[in-house]
Amino acid sequence: MKEQYAVFVICNGCTDRTREVAEEYEGIRVIEIDEIGKHFALNEGDRLAGDIFPRLYCDADVGIDANSLMQLIEGLTTDETVAAGPTVSYDVEGSSWGVKKYYEALRTPIMAKWLDLHLMGRGVYGASREARKRFDTFPPLFADDDFFDSRYNDEEKVVVRGAVVSIWTPVSVRELLKAETRVALGNRQFAAFLKEEKGVDAVGNPTATIVRTSLSMKMKTLRQWSKDFRVVDFVPLAAYLTLTGSTRIYLALHKIRQRQVNWR
Repeated sequence: MKEQYAVFVICNGCTDRTREVAEEYEGIRVIEIDEIGKHFALNEGDRLAGDIFPRLYCDADVGIDANSLMQLIEGLTTDETVAAGPTVSYDVEGSSWGVKKYYEALRTPIMAKWLDLHLMGRGVYGASREARKRFDTFPPLFADDDFFDSRYNDEEKVVVRGAVVSIWTPVSVRELLKAETRVALGNRQFAAFLKEEKGVDAVGNPTATIVRTSLSMKMKTLRQWSKDFRVVDFVPLAAYLTLTGSTRIYLALHKIRQRQVNWR
């Protein structure tokens, strides 16, 4: 009987039992590659998949059931350009109060409206055949999901409500700070990639125009936030802003220290 789906687990530099566990399941092809970096694994999976579509990309450290995968596949089985991801359930059981408040902030109306427009941070995302034509290979970026999300406009992205992925959260604020610092570093790297890709300076856009556009977008966002803000959301949002702000300060100080070392 012809297999309905092909599942590839690409291991590159795994230090846990990923390969061991994956090999216990019949029908899963486990591949070991020498190159370290998630983009190598994603590109190898694409190569092995050949002409199989739609296509899903999944992190190894999330939980998603067969029904959710089926719903994602059904949503992507189309001739249209569609990129999709599941809804996210954050497993905060056993986490500290600060960590719980941080993830509670992501469920507030202010944050949820923005998150619903994007596919990053879900641990799983996928593309229809037409959608996958938007790019050749995954570039060497930490934030592969940011890159994927940026290939599509809002009308082409879908969050499948019936599909749910569980993401395990850090236990302590200290661990969360480490994780979010890595995210911030990935975002910086991706921003630099986008700037180079779009060639903002090369197209001769006047700086004043860029500043006005950016300011207009920020004002529009602030007006929307003022409408969506609820008093009950103050503490979670304060926890979120404090933590994300701390990662930015840490990165800024780290950059200064690096410059001081380099100047010597």
